[in-house]
Amino acid sequence: MSSQAEPELWQFTATLPLSQTPTIEEVLEDHALTVSTTEAVADGSLWRLEMLFDEKPDPALLTLLPKDLDYDLSLLVNKDWVAESQSQLPPVDAGRFYIHGSHDSKHPTISRHDLTIDAGRAFGTGLHETTYGCLLALDDLRKQFEFRNALDLGCGAGVLALAIAKSWGRPVLASDIDLDAVIVTRENTIKNHLAPLVSAVHAAGLNSRILQKTAPYDLIVANILAWPLVKLAPSITRALDQNGRLVLSGLLSRQETMVRNSYRLQGLHLDRRYRIGEWAVLVLRR
Repeated sequence: MSSQAEPELWQFTATLPLSQTPTIEEVLEDHALTVSTTEAVADGSLWRLEMLFDEKPDPALLTLLPKDLDYDLSLLVNKDWVAESQSQLPPVDAGRFYIHGSHDSKHPTISRHDLTIDAGRAFGTGLHETTYGCLLALDDLRKQFEFRNALDLGCGAGVLALAIAKSWGRPVLASDIDLDAVIVTRENTIKNHLAPLVSAVHAAGLNSRILQKTAPYDLIVANILAWPLVKLAPSITRALDQNGRLVLSGLLSRQETMVRNSYRLQGLHLDRRYRIGEWAVLVLRR
């Protein structure tokens, strides 16, 4: 009797500024099984790029990387990496929201907004401080407002779009510049039985006919990064309804003034602020 050997798994790891990761991904991502980028330091100056390969990358491919790049390439011990990663993600409690993986039980209280989100190839499971803070902001907004037309800009895994749909029971448009994120969001809408309410589209910023046609939005959530938030301030403000609310995150507390000033120039003012660790969440209105 012959046995088939388990495939080798190789992990590529590098720590570098976020602005440099696209160069590395461009060389390697077509050959990788998975790609993930996470913060390596609290101030966001360095990020950890990890790629998983089902065989050792061709040395000729590695020569295409920047000469000064410091990286590690190592053979991994065979194990169930999906189960391993999921087991390290505990459920998240944020207001009435309960975010958990499919390996965890649902919340026993039916009044809670229960959402199943597994760790995967798109950013966002609810564990990051920015997503957690946005969930708290949405929970507070639900106590005061009835929104009818919402946009989750830079949706990642779709956590916030799903949370909005759960809270208000209204249609939500989710968009992301990353096609993988759009695919994962659609999968999560099906998994959570919210596909009739949440539509996910592939778009950069608000330069999309669908996003422009569906505007204005009375609720916009944009959990991205500080500089894109500043750059998008005019187009986001144009897409916001006169009486709408805007939830911004992905910015460090030290970047708050810069972001607030860019939206103050557009006529938006701070309504509420949340600080989670080193991160800030801003709720703005006209």
